Amino acid sequence: MLRRTLGSTLLKARSPFAPQLLPICFQQQRFAGHNKWSKVKHVKGAKDAKKSLLYSKISLEIVSAAKTGGPDPLLNNRLAAALNRAKAASMPKDSIENALKKATDKNKDDLEHVQYECMGPGGIALIVEALTDKKSRTVKEVKEVINRVGGSVSSVGYLFEKKGRVVFTPGESNHSFEQIMDVAIESGVEDIEEGEDNLIEVTCEFPELNSVSKTLMNQKYEVQQIEATYVPTSVVEVNDKETVELVTKCLEDMEDLQDVVKVHTNAVVQN
Repeated sequence: MLRRTLGSTLLKARSPFAPQLLPICFQQQRFAGHNKWSKVKHVKGAKDAKKSLLYSKISLEIVSAAKTGGPDPLLNNRLAAALNRAKAASMPKDSIENALKKATDKNKDDLEHVQYECMGPGGIALIVEALTDKKSRTVKEVKEVINRVGGSVSSVGYLFEKKGRVVFTPGESNHSFEQIMDVAIESGVEDIEEGEDNLIEVTCEFPELNSVSKTLMNQKYEVQQIEATYVPTSVVEVNDKETVELVTKCLEDMEDLQDVVKVHTNAVVQN
């Protein structure tokens, strides 16, 4: 991950887990095929579940964007970005169409944006964004996750600053990262980060989000996300093993909730 900071520094937690190499047993070979298939099924099941969760989150983005700015991606930059993300993730066409129908179906219960502030294990703070048709269900699920790790629903918004966030690739522009950085600086971004798969992330003042995203789109960059984000004004470093496990479980379980769109935290997990 290459980090370029143009203004205020944005710190993020990364928690990569290196895959373990499993020993291969050459004895009792009659069981090898069965064991191998068990492992394949386990890995495939985990990948399928992860992909299903990703599609669910993108569907929420599409519904939210279409409800907010209308169903025409030519007139709705946020929707266009969500559709680009769906395409990049190889999301099935029928799933995309169902999300668009859900956003415009008058017979469906209205989806509502909700936000919860929580204090988690080790004194970390979280802001949980969700899109739901039943707030009582969503708040119950959020509380269950936070209670399991010894946290609570508490006011922590003062520990964050609301910013704008745009995620994109060079798209058809064929621009180098240096060229993109020049464009980003000119558009008024504060921070820029180059990640994997040609993904580039910029943050800006929230009121400038629309103008920044339009500038990037005009350069023929493929914008995949346009959203508000919450940047911590200070971070909490998590070092001891027990707290690391609790924080990791808290963040993963919260993000796995069907209604949750995004989780923001001031935690920096040390491995």
